[in-house]
Amino acid sequence: MSTYQEQSGRSPPFVLHVVGDIAPSGEAIGLQIERSEQGPVDLCIRTEDVKYLVSLLLNLGCEARRRQSPPPPDAPPTEAIPLPLDAINVGQSDGDQPFLLLEIGITSLMFMVSPACLEQVGQTMLTLSANSSAAPS
Repeated sequence: MSTYQEQSGRSPPFVLHVVGDIAPSGEAIGLQIERSEQGPVDLCIRTEDVKYLVSLLLNLGCEARRRQSPPPPDAPPTEAIPLPLDAINVGQSDGDQPFLLLEIGITSLMFMVSPACLEQVGQTMLTLSANSSAAPS
């Protein structure tokens, strides 16, 4: 982005709206990205590359949040879009680091987690599963 700013002397266009569609074969995802101050851009991403794009965006989002000042304590929580989760896997890397692997559609995302965080997730899942199995049918 800084290269764009240096060359043009202005800030880059921001994304205003994104719509998408799936190829009939399921082998590609098309995106039309509407940008401020410029026309729309059409992108076609191979389905197997979605995981790389999602991982890249998540990593950049983490770095962007790190660079921002912390939100005020009374700020509303950020909204999340519910995604259909196909599978959850828990494991340990070769370096004994626990990880959580989530599969959403054709995308697998692996998150390295601390043992304390993994314990909290496990306890929450046990509690929720016990509550749902104890409910009358």
